[in-house]
Amino acid sequence: MMPRGGWNFPGEDYPPPESITIAGKEVRAGDRVRLHPKKGRADAFDLVLDGKTARIEVIHQDFENRLYLVVTADDDPAMEQMQNDDRILPGHHFFFFPEEVEPLGEDGDDED
Repeated sequence: MMPRGGWNFPGEDYPPPESITIAGKEVRAGDRVRLHPKKGRADAFDLVLDGKTARIEVIHQDFENRLYLVVTADDDPAMEQMQNDDRILPGHHFFFFPEEVEPLGEDGDDED
């Protein structure tokens, strides 16, 4: 079977995993993490989020097969507005590499 458009796009045959292991813990959508952006890659928004907690919305894989966690910050004031609104509104989603997050326990605490 010929790949789409006659081109073989990296990543298209590899759907993102439902879960990945970070620091020995399996994480998936819905799990909570603490954000620690890499200083060399981070922009101003990333730096503001350093140390904040967030919820994983989805694990994303790009065309170069790199994995990203799409997260929403727990203390984002816009999230409460969006959850209490009947309209579908765009959220504040942030992308972090797995090595830039620390898995949290079920109660939101750091796991030791």
